Amino acid sequence: MPPRYSREISTPIAKGRCLKDQFRTSPCEDSCPAGNPIQKMQSLIEKGEFSEALRYLRAKNPFPGVTGRVCPHFCQQSCNRSHLDSCIAIRDLERAASDHAGKTPPMRRRPATGKKVAVIGGGPAGLTGAYFLSLLGHDATVFEAAPMLGGIPRYAIPGFRLPRDIVDREVGLVLQAGVHARVNTKVGRDISFSELRNTFDAVLVATGMPAERSLPIPHAEKALKAVEFLKNAALGLVQKVGRKVVVMGGGGVAFDCAFTARRLGAEEVHVICLEEAHAMRAPAEDIAQAEAEGIVIHNACTMSAIACADGDVTAAEFFEVESSSFDAAGRLTLTPRKDGDHVLGCDTVIFAVGMMTDLDFMGGGAALSPRRCLVTDGSMRTTDAAVFAAGEVASGPASVAQSVGQGRDAAFGIHALLTGEDSPVFALDDDDLLTARPDLAGNAPHVVQFEEMYGVSQYPLRSARPARKTSGVLDMQEIDPGMTREDAMQEASHCMHCGHCKGCGTCVDDCPGYVLTLESVPGSIDHPDQPVVSYRDECWHCANCRTSCPCGAIGFEFPLRMLV
Repeated sequence: MPPRYSREISTPIAKGRCLKDQFRTSPCEDSCPAGNPIQKMQSLIEKGEFSEALRYLRAKNPFPGVTGRVCPHFCQQSCNRSHLDSCIAIRDLERAASDHAGKTPPMRRRPATGKKVAVIGGGPAGLTGAYFLSLLGHDATVFEAAPMLGGIPRYAIPGFRLPRDIVDREVGLVLQAGVHARVNTKVGRDISFSELRNTFDAVLVATGMPAERSLPIPHAEKALKAVEFLKNAALGLVQKVGRKVVVMGGGGVAFDCAFTARRLGAEEVHVICLEEAHAMRAPAEDIAQAEAEGIVIHNACTMSAIACADGDVTAAEFFEVESSSFDAAGRLTLTPRKDGDHVLGCDTVIFAVGMMTDLDFMGGGAALSPRRCLVTDGSMRTTDAAVFAAGEVASGPASVAQSVGQGRDAAFGIHALLTGEDSPVFALDDDDLLTARPDLAGNAPHVVQFEEMYGVSQYPLRSARPARKTSGVLDMQEIDPGMTREDAMQEASHCMHCGHCKGCGTCVDDCPGYVLTLESVPGSIDHPDQPVVSYRDECWHCANCRTSCPCGAIGFEFPLRMLV
């Protein structure tokens, strides 16, 4: 058989990772929990088409301005380009698409189905689910206990990382799609779960993990809870934190507390975390920022007590840990290091030691995991009929991108339940309506690894990206100014498009039998030319095209008679 080309998508895809024309793909797209069309985005940004790049992103993710700032960028960690020089700044490019795009037409709502869905929780998972449900024609109502929608991005991510106007804009996009919202409405207090079950055709539970853990140590009640502290800081309700602050915890939330404490006037901030330095859960950039801001990290340690005098915190007592482990239910077992006790004077202690679900409002009708998360199937459906779950309430601790991906999956699962329309692929049509496209579906793609890209020598090495300058001022203004249009276009040009043909024509030039030709694609912005097999019967199966392809986008399917 002549070569087959794995092509880039040519229409925005809302649902579907397995596409007929993409039988090969890249590690970055494979690892993105939101399912972002990373390579398509980068192709469009390279050509300066920021608005079109944003249109493709929003077909999967209504919050690209949020995830483009706060995602842990799993995609970059698996980028094949890192084996050559350095990974593509994918998260920054996602933000650039949001920052520099002009006005893009919103996705339009399908005709009303007459079905009603209650969404409990107005964070990324719930809002994403409601967004796609509304676009699919359902009447989606979000019930949010807080006074404003947004969840963790609004209340627990500091403004110096994620400005509130970005959250406002993207939450507004969700409401613009026809989603209804009832804020200051806590299910189980202001309205019962059974009432929702009886009133709505389906329910999506996306309450996250609102209950904060503490530590079983003396005077633990004197510690501030991390998310509550960040929420109060965001609302301007935090009083003085004192001169010295100690944060217990090693994740991104702990470091956000540390950075916020510095901006609230703390002169000295210490982070005590259980993990060794090489195994910390916080992103590398958080650790680098901590170093830049003079925050002291104590690895492989945990607190044993909070010392108090006259009702005020005076010190944090902690000890070094030899080893530690968690069981399936999240219970900790640890071995203290001999003579590893320490006392650290401080004015405030903040606990960032984990979150828990709070599902008492459901009345125990659905199965729970050992960590008390809702058990779901592939469509995010729980064991309770017509009840779905998404985000941390289903998966445990998760990133915003993971919550977005699960919220979208739940929306399409609910749509299939309510209407029977269960297509493996939904895409935007020419009228910006979500349309079932089973004709685009294929098998799970092969993920192209760096070692399979034989033509990678065609890419010139690039120098390391210079670090972007920040103001250095410890205030609540956004630290990272983001990429300029020109910087984003330049960065996007370094993408190797692993597994997707970019129309470079190398295979055509290297074909000894002149079997291949390069043909133009009318109306294509990102890949105006593409190679095609013009003389199928003349192919020698020499695989010159495969070994010269700088993208690893070519595959062969040999008939059985050629293999025996």
